[in-house]
Amino acid sequence: MRRLLAIGRRGSLLQWGLALAAVVCLSSRSTGADVHPVSARLLSNSSAATPGQVLSLGVELFMEEGWHTYWQFSGDAGAPTQVEWGLPEGWNVGPLQWPLPKKYEEQGDLIVYGYAGRTLLISQVQVPDSAVVGDTVSIMADVSWLVCRELCIPGDARLPISLPVGAGQIQHALLFDQTMETVPVALPPEIDLDYSLSDEGGIRRIFIRLGRGVSDSVRLVDFYPLDLEDAEFRSYTRPSNRIELSVRPFTDRVIDEVKGVLIYAAAGDEKHRSGLVSINVKEASVVAYAPLLERDFNAEHSGVKHSTIAYVLMGLIGGLILNLMPCVLPVISLKVLSILNQAGEKPHRVRVLGFAFAGGIVASFAALAILVMLLKGAGEQIGWGFQFQYPGFVVLMAALIFALGLSLFGVYHIALPGSNIGFRGGESPSSSFFNGVLATVLATPCTAPFLGTALGFAFAKSAPFMIAIFLSIGVGMALPYVVLALRPGWMRFLPQPGLWMERFKQSMGFLLMGTVLWLLWVLGKQVGSEGIIWAGAFLLGIALACWIVGQWVRLEDSARRRRTVYAGALAVVGASYGLFMHPVLVRAQPLPEVPANNQAYSWIPFTPETVEERVRAGQTVFIDFTAEWCWTCKVNERVVLSQQVLRDRFADDNVAMVKADWTHRNPQITQMLQAFGRSGVPLYVLFPGGQLDAPIVLPELISEEIVLDALSRAAALRVDP
Repeated sequence: MRRLLAIGRRGSLLQWGLALAAVVCLSSRSTGADVHPVSARLLSNSSAATPGQVLSLGVELFMEEGWHTYWQFSGDAGAPTQVEWGLPEGWNVGPLQWPLPKKYEEQGDLIVYGYAGRTLLISQVQVPDSAVVGDTVSIMADVSWLVCRELCIPGDARLPISLPVGAGQIQHALLFDQTMETVPVALPPEIDLDYSLSDEGGIRRIFIRLGRGVSDSVRLVDFYPLDLEDAEFRSYTRPSNRIELSVRPFTDRVIDEVKGVLIYAAAGDEKHRSGLVSINVKEASVVAYAPLLERDFNAEHSGVKHSTIAYVLMGLIGGLILNLMPCVLPVISLKVLSILNQAGEKPHRVRVLGFAFAGGIVASFAALAILVMLLKGAGEQIGWGFQFQYPGFVVLMAALIFALGLSLFGVYHIALPGSNIGFRGGESPSSSFFNGVLATVLATPCTAPFLGTALGFAFAKSAPFMIAIFLSIGVGMALPYVVLALRPGWMRFLPQPGLWMERFKQSMGFLLMGTVLWLLWVLGKQVGSEGIIWAGAFLLGIALACWIVGQWVRLEDSARRRRTVYAGALAVVGASYGLFMHPVLVRAQPLPEVPANNQAYSWIPFTPETVEERVRAGQTVFIDFTAEWCWTCKVNERVVLSQQVLRDRFADDNVAMVKADWTHRNPQITQMLQAFGRSGVPLYVLFPGGQLDAPIVLPELISEEIVLDALSRAAALRVDP
């Protein structure tokens, strides 16, 4: 009764209902017409009571199928069986010997401990020397219990037994012996345990590990508490053969000692054994529990460790692959156009322009490495592609690429970066250099295979390592153009310049305009749909400025006239920016996250607390680290993650879908990326339920088969809380 009332006071509405129902039941008695699901009898292990000897008496309870009674510590609900003995004067009885119970989960996620089928509760009785041989003694056991299935029913019985005093025969030996084998006793001395603990917001976590040299022969199974009336208790079996206990007091009581039964088994043996354990919390070593953001998953789960040379080679290969990524294709297409235009030129000029383009790439990566070092030194949390998190930078890139596209359409002709048609002599070395700079800037939102691992290593290391990795990426990206510059004779295999090049140039202009649309879409995700309208007005002003240059600047014009026209065009650009774009950027704030709904496959905004809470509750969590400006992320989301097969599988496995959107600056997401050894998105991680320390990391480029395989692995690793 006291246990039930305690649960009712501190528990949920469901627990209140269970407590109230049990109290009502305990105050009533079943009629003779009722069929109770428990029958009881009193047994003795001897046919007689021998003076001066110990007699074993047992209360045997038979439960109908589906019903269970309770252990000496019932858990979150229920009440233990009570036995009151009626013995002759001078006879002494010991405490009940409780066999090892089973753990049950009842409605409302209540954890209880009890017995189903049949159980025997044994007490040892000391028969006094003064007992008269030949007498017959009467022994009485008043037994009360609570038995539960969907509902709980109390029961009681008065169980008598008469025994002659004298020499007797052993009886029920097998039943008594088997029961005593399952009664927990002191833990064997050869099983050495290590304890550590941490306190987290009112919850005390105690970790039980086997001592050195024991884990090869013994595995830990579970832990049942013996006395935690005023606390919520949970036990979790964790990897590395350890058990975690979670204790949350409901009062101001400080938990300094936890007594219970440790369940273990010999390695390779399914038979469970048990031992009494008393954990002195004051003597346990205190550990600082590592929250999600403070863990180093890369160090614990990265598997094979690579040398610095290996990371440099990864950067080289990743940089080479960057030339094929959609982020860079618009500018690379301009370089292809320039190469075609150089087909008939002297080898020396081809070399100069090729080396200038490659130099622009390598110099940009070197400058980017220095910028990253400076920002990290100032305490900033940054990663690969961080500049695209700023709306002002996105607007600048959109304006620059829009102007380049207009030049390809013939609105104006000027030797700007990426333009292969100038006033005289075609592309200049300076424009080729800045073309390489532009290609590098546009490459930063992309993460190619091998690149993520190399960049993660670079961002985690000191300045020399970072510069080495960044330069290797730049060299890898510039490598095709360096080879072409060293082998200008290969230009003869390219088509000859002609009218088709003008059409090709204009087609590249449409590709650049597509890039502008993508940048405007990214901007809209950052500042809202209204920002796209004002950005369009700003681009209209740029178009007007470019048209002014194209209409009023001629080769034969004086320098003064050209400076005047350029000044007027720049004034138009400045006025357009001040009127349309500046107010939007000044008041730009990150858009609020869309809350999750109750539909399957809905995305939940990322917070460390959300991930920890769900994983600890036993739910598998899939995290998509993404950004609106990340081309690879968008391809994976639209081609792979949107597949109905995956949607159904996520719903069937009850996987929580968490989106870590890095479109805006988010130090927590940056910290999580660094914990996995990554410097940018995309990153895909599966946390199996109950396994916060065993994440599954997917590659940057995913497929339906890769995700399904990861889900199967997560299901196999899942641990119920």
